[in-house]
Amino acid sequence: MPYTDPHVAAPSLWAVRQEYGPDFEVSVTEPVDVNQRQRRLAIEEMLIAVYRRESGENTTANFGRIIEGYKRSGRRSDGFTGGKLAEGETERNTEPGVAPLPWTDADKPTGPSWMGLDWTEPESLAKAYGLPIEAGVYRIWDRKEPERLEYIGQSEDLKSRLYRHRRNRDEGLAFSYAIIDDGDAKHKREQVETDLIGAHWLATNSAPRDQF
Repeated sequence: MPYTDPHVAAPSLWAVRQEYGPDFEVSVTEPVDVNQRQRRLAIEEMLIAVYRRESGENTTANFGRIIEGYKRSGRRSDGFTGGKLAEGETERNTEPGVAPLPWTDADKPTGPSWMGLDWTEPESLAKAYGLPIEAGVYRIWDRKEPERLEYIGQSEDLKSRLYRHRRNRDEGLAFSYAIIDDGDAKHKREQVETDLIGAHWLATNSAPRDQF
């Protein structure tokens, strides 16, 4: 099994090939200004989000996932090579992902029910105290320019992550968060985060300012 560098999906694609055959199909496109890294990555998130919305399924090799029965390799510098698991063994990142968000109020990135989530009331980062030690997603924005978020993130510990943002960002920025009930695994939280970034792109034709 290859390492996750130079391509992070290589172990998963290798496992798919072992189980289901040697052939893949590929197609490419070149959006306008594709050489701009932030734009390119935001479009990628949007395409995955739309795929989740339209198909009701998750892509096989994104979000650090791998098919059942296999363990992913690490980076080349780690020296760990994955492969087929022994009978009865399992990996957490083979678990099914979360369903796509309902896309309620998808064009309102600072709204209280954006993408069907139950967002908390906005607060300034200066008040990022006493937050829950729970898994969820969060958004940060400038109240003076609310049409484009500053950042969208996910964490297994919202308290710790938002406290870090409070220390490293303008404390006058606003934030709110939403608890993810099925957010126990990182790939599940990243799937929700991708839906949010994709919806933000479609609503504003831009990535959040500090994303990527």
